[in-house]
Amino acid sequence: MNRLVKVAVVLALVSGFALCAESVRSATSASQDKTHAPIKVMREYKGVKLGLSRDEVHKVLGNPATTSENQDAYDLPGDTSLTVHFDNSAVKAIQISFLDAKTAPAMKDVVGESDVEVTQMENGATHARVNVSAEKFWVSYYKSKDGATTLVTISSQ
Repeated sequence: MNRLVKVAVVLALVSGFALCAESVRSATSASQDKTHAPIKVMREYKGVKLGLSRDEVHKVLGNPATTSENQDAYDLPGDTSLTVHFDNSAVKAIQISFLDAKTAPAMKDVVGESDVEVTQMENGATHARVNVSAEKFWVSYYKSKDGATTLVTISSQ
């Protein structure tokens, strides 16, 4: 009988350890999934994204209004302009300027809604920036006090 009690105690302990280990593994998986879930931020605009070649940008947007060695500028509908900056003929940064509040995206559509630090500037403008370290880029949002100007920048780190 004494032996049966010892076996029961050992089985109870092993079962307890197994349940604890499963709980820890589940909690770790859940936190890893949350950590590795894609951050919902603006990654591209009108098909232009970081890393594209200059030729690919031209295929998407056509010929730029102005061009130089390291950048192309486009005039888009709705008082919107787009400047694409290149490094070794690959897109390094995208700057979008919206001069009509009706065509500008909402802040949450640019920098997302979680873990965003929004700064109210002295001039009344609003600014927010999110670093997406895992993907080696950042995105920022600037809106003037009167809402007439919104600037969005997507850039490699």
